[in-house]
Amino acid sequence: MATFWIIHRNGSERAALARLAGVGDRVFQAAPTDPRLATQPQPDVVVLGLADDFELELDFVHRAGARLARCAWILIPEARYAGEARRLFDTLPCRVIAFPPTAEELRGAIQAATVRLSAEPLFRRATRSRLRARFARWFADLELPALMRAVDPQLGPVPLLIRGEPGTGRGLVARYLHAFGEDHDSPLLHLACNDVHRARDLLDQIGDAVPGPPEARCTIWLEDCDRLPLPLQRRVASWIELGLPEGEGHVSEVRWIVGAGDPHGVGADPLESGLAQLVSALAIRIPPLRERDTAVESFAAACALEWCHARGENPRSFSRDAVLQLRAYPWPGNMRELEAVVTRTLATSSADPVSAADLRFESGDSADREADHAPAEHEPEEHGGRSRLEVAEARQEKEEDSAPVARPATPATERQSDVAPETWPRLVGAIAHEIRNPLVSIRTLAELLPEHFDDEEFRTRFTDLVGSDVRRIEKVVSQLQEMTGSSTTGKQSVDIAALLESLLDEHRGEIQARHLLVLKELDRSQPFALGDPQQLHGAFGRLIAKALSLAPERGDLYVASKHNPTGLRGRPSVRILLRYQTGVSQAEHRRPEDAAMEGLSESDVALEFISADAAVRNQGGTFTMDTTDAQERVIVIDLPAPT
Repeated sequence: MATFWIIHRNGSERAALARLAGVGDRVFQAAPTDPRLATQPQPDVVVLGLADDFELELDFVHRAGARLARCAWILIPEARYAGEARRLFDTLPCRVIAFPPTAEELRGAIQAATVRLSAEPLFRRATRSRLRARFARWFADLELPALMRAVDPQLGPVPLLIRGEPGTGRGLVARYLHAFGEDHDSPLLHLACNDVHRARDLLDQIGDAVPGPPEARCTIWLEDCDRLPLPLQRRVASWIELGLPEGEGHVSEVRWIVGAGDPHGVGADPLESGLAQLVSALAIRIPPLRERDTAVESFAAACALEWCHARGENPRSFSRDAVLQLRAYPWPGNMRELEAVVTRTLATSSADPVSAADLRFESGDSADREADHAPAEHEPEEHGGRSRLEVAEARQEKEEDSAPVARPATPATERQSDVAPETWPRLVGAIAHEIRNPLVSIRTLAELLPEHFDDEEFRTRFTDLVGSDVRRIEKVVSQLQEMTGSSTTGKQSVDIAALLESLLDEHRGEIQARHLLVLKELDRSQPFALGDPQQLHGAFGRLIAKALSLAPERGDLYVASKHNPTGLRGRPSVRILLRYQTGVSQAEHRRPEDAAMEGLSESDVALEFISADAAVRNQGGTFTMDTTDAQERVIVIDLPAPT
């Protein structure tokens, strides 16, 4: 059962608060200066009465705040000083109730605090379950003793260093430690530092990105921190040592997790020496796949088992020759590359066991490449039992996967309102991707048409496929016209919760047919945002439709909205979160100079997402899209709200 502290300078008022709380003998009463507080077991809820100038109470929270960080706090000042209490206790996650409270009011606050402490939402339960399973698959063969120390509550404030080559799972370890550590209820802020050209802007925005009250704690994951210029690494070191400067975040405590490359055999360590020393107390090194002799076979088998289980298929295995070929491959992309190969192989082949010829490495073999680009008339009539029309359809799918598209020029950080110049490469890339793929199909089928003109079945399928591709191109043109030709009708109050609910209802049939799990947490108490109703309906309609289409069979979609009083640089906003499974792990470790090249997922180049991004900015809002290590996409939108 929950335990309570009631702290007040005046003994009679402490007793009165205890009676109003109605918690029986589960309460410990004391003055804020009582030395017994230092040795008492940590409570679940602290009720703190404020008196005079609040000096004794502020000193008590300053001394005990770190030890009591997991507690729920209820502050009780006089009604006229409620605003001052919120200002002075700015980093404390608390609820403020005017003195004297009614029994109903105080007991309601206590009940809400204890329910919040004990209950875990369904989506978080599902996310933690997937994260736990994914972590077990990736690191089943490793012993990481430093990992157990990193989740020790006593070492929670200690910075952590995670070293490893790209693709070894540094981000997965960081998210696992956050999800299963003492800070699991606090926000996780992920800052990718691998684009050194944008690193300064990235760090300059950290103050805006760190959540303010009521979140008083935060975990910051700096991925590829060693790729920052040395002056910026020194700035990070000063933040770790002395805390965030005033005005750059509103948190009382930050758990820093620093990601860096493996320095073994690469000469001088690019991680700045002072920063390296600061984070050396807790350090985890994840070895590359070439140092893990038994990991390739076991990891491939575990990935295949999970893939088949998620789709309701019978388990599939790899033949001996396939295992030998997997072992022989150098795996420069480590575990992430191996996982991608297994997923791609199982998605493109139904063989059981999977043979070496079925494996689909990202680069492909030379025979496949020559066949992809050979003229149609040089292809044999049959390819493994498939007709030439089926080969053409498979070619279209393969070219869709490998088509070069423009890399998004902006990192997954807050984007400014209005159309920014860096949006154009993404837009052009998305258009090229959307139009090139149907053109590939039309071109291939046109090459086959003269030879198969007398085949009625071929002509029927030709008509269906070409018609479908033409409609796809028309859809792209329509979306472009909507982006460039729509005019705003002015800012109006739009009920975001009702809008999202109605859009999900429109897809109820698809959701049921594909057995998708949709979880909703929509704030109906303050649901209104300011914007153009027509543009917002179109933007969120495209987002939800595309997210549902990308989610795998029996996948899940999470939609949430919440009023945020300081969501847009201190101004009110309605924050919308859309999270969906992609079923495909995305490569996150690329050089800055490769940013405009290949390797993007369909989410990266989806015109629906880019047009929604532009529509949100036109309303004065912000749009963030990122990929997690749990094969998920996360979209966060902030829209202006009435003051």
